[in-house]
Amino acid sequence: MKKITQNLTKYFWRSGLLAITFLFSLSINSQDLSLKGILDLQLPSGGSDGKAIHVVANVDIPNLVYYGIGVANNGGGSDNQEYTFPSISVSAGDNILVARSTTAMATYLEIDESTIIDANDTDISQNGDDAIELYYNGEVIETFGEINVDGSGQPWEYLDSWAYKVDGAWTYGEVDTTDGTETICEASTPYPFADCSGPGCGDSWEYTYVNN
Repeated sequence: MKKITQNLTKYFWRSGLLAITFLFSLSINSQDLSLKGILDLQLPSGGSDGKAIHVVANVDIPNLVYYGIGVANNGGGSDNQEYTFPSISVSAGDNILVARSTTAMATYLEIDESTIIDANDTDISQNGDDAIELYYNGEVIETFGEINVDGSGQPWEYLDSWAYKVDGAWTYGEVDTTDGTETICEASTPYPFADCSGPGCGDSWEYTYVNN
């Protein structure tokens, strides 16, 4: 009986150690990518062309495919993961834009189209009142907004506008800031990551190359 007890003790100790190691690893990996910006811009081309999600790599990530995005539409709660990132590697500090229309977004932001991930479907579907969930291995690791609240009239509303995280805090453009504009630099509150100080607002835009 003593031998069986010892064996069981060793088994549970090893199982516990493995579980702790796994959770620690998951915790580290889950923080490797984070939300940076949520865009619901009104582009000249109209439709859903101005919808995009901006994330940033905090460390080198060998494969983005373990990460995904979910849009909690109209305060109706989580719809689970709807978009999965492509199987690509990125480096620490890389900014990554996932957009519904790479061509329209590149023109509007005056950046290279090849630096934008094409969402290629309706998964990036947020309006200016929808919360966003960032996933790792099927689990939510970060949330923008409130998934059970319609953002219309809320402090985090971004209708025809944007939300952008600075030093861990979310900042916002004016609602409807992009209405009637041809480029982001014509907006009353341009997207902060864009460079509107020179002749072209995209001069210092540094999204990583992601299309393949």
